[in-house]
Amino acid sequence: MNIIERFFRKPGMWKWWLTIVLFFATLLTYLNRQTIALCAPMICEEFNLTNEQYGRLISAFRLTYAIIHVPAGFMADHLAMRLTYALAVGFWSLAGAAAAVVFSFKQLLFTRAALGVGEAFNFPCATRIVANAMPPQDRALANGIFNSGAAVGSLTASLIITPLALQFGWRGAFLIVGAAGFFWIAMWYASTKKGSKAHAAVARSGQPSDAAGVQTAPATRREAVGRFCREVLMHPAFWLLMLVSACINPSWYFLNEWIPKYMHDQRGFSVFAAGVVTIPIFLGADVGNLLGGGLVKFLASRGWGLPAARAATLALAAALIAPVALLTHIPNPWIGIGLLGMAGFGVTAIMVNYTACIQALSFNNVGLVSGILGMFGNVLSALVNPYIGKCVDRTGSYTAVFVAIPILAVACLVAIASFDSLLKKRARNDIATV
Repeated sequence: MNIIERFFRKPGMWKWWLTIVLFFATLLTYLNRQTIALCAPMICEEFNLTNEQYGRLISAFRLTYAIIHVPAGFMADHLAMRLTYALAVGFWSLAGAAAAVVFSFKQLLFTRAALGVGEAFNFPCATRIVANAMPPQDRALANGIFNSGAAVGSLTASLIITPLALQFGWRGAFLIVGAAGFFWIAMWYASTKKGSKAHAAVARSGQPSDAAGVQTAPATRREAVGRFCREVLMHPAFWLLMLVSACINPSWYFLNEWIPKYMHDQRGFSVFAAGVVTIPIFLGADVGNLLGGGLVKFLASRGWGLPAARAATLALAAALIAPVALLTHIPNPWIGIGLLGMAGFGVTAIMVNYTACIQALSFNNVGLVSGILGMFGNVLSALVNPYIGKCVDRTGSYTAVFVAIPILAVACLVAIASFDSLLKKRARNDIATV
């Protein structure tokens, strides 16, 4: 007990503990999402669904998740996060549990749409909190820690959800996973109690501040809108991030939402085995979350400029993703799982650096920018999912998707390198005008 107390009393440790709490929230979002992927064979059998209808089921979540991203991002920038975040987690937990009592395909669609409304708050809120609590050089690693909840959630989901579904039915799995959110809410309130430094950082989400987290005088609404347009919408760097969002979000969501079904339908695995074999895939993704930010921090500490460190990390990520294009031509499923694990590493390494770019673009509008980009990426993912299902129904193969993922990774590399170049140029211009 004394060791633990000494650990958390060290200067700055509260920031990393807060990041761990955000990690658990992200983990919960993915446990709730993965219930549909891991229970897909059971659900499709009960409701007699085609692959295209399964794609529509995924899209019901993805569309509301996308649409709510923008208001969620705005709220993250203008409201204190303590209550807002807790309400969001409570809402998505209820929505996830509600799937246990549906008896038609349309009712299940509704619960997934409601889940998307609540979960849309997680990424903007967590991104805003990290921006407030962390200095720029630590943000990629902090992003990696909280974002690794996605991979850990996906990784552990097969060990939690699949046994629950086999023991209690898929409805029981939805109910139990949904209920877990209320334990997180208790931990959140305990970790951000009033008077603590964590509470101050969370409360500051609603205060105008600069990139160092120092509060500034509030602007009028017209000044705020004008600044947002100048710093964000009119800046080419923002549109480069839009391109990254369009490329990396569909890739990550495909790994989460289609791989268990692919393993079951195309590789002949049982429902349980199709879930369990995703563990090395998401283990690779989890390592990518940590090393994708950790490698940037390491190289920067060795004298590399931040853009160079980020470019080297992303080049490694793209190289690891590339072999997945050959997946459907490899008969050995275990080699295929290894390639998917490498792809998971690369995709999440790109994602944490993409998140750091969001935080670098406009500090005062981190939540809103995150919301806009998240909305765009998720709308695109929602539109693509039914076509993935239709393509598989018609061709019987996932080849086109696996070929597209490495191409999208290279596009991310080029876009983020260009983004860093533009921000470096903007910084020089700002210095010159002072």
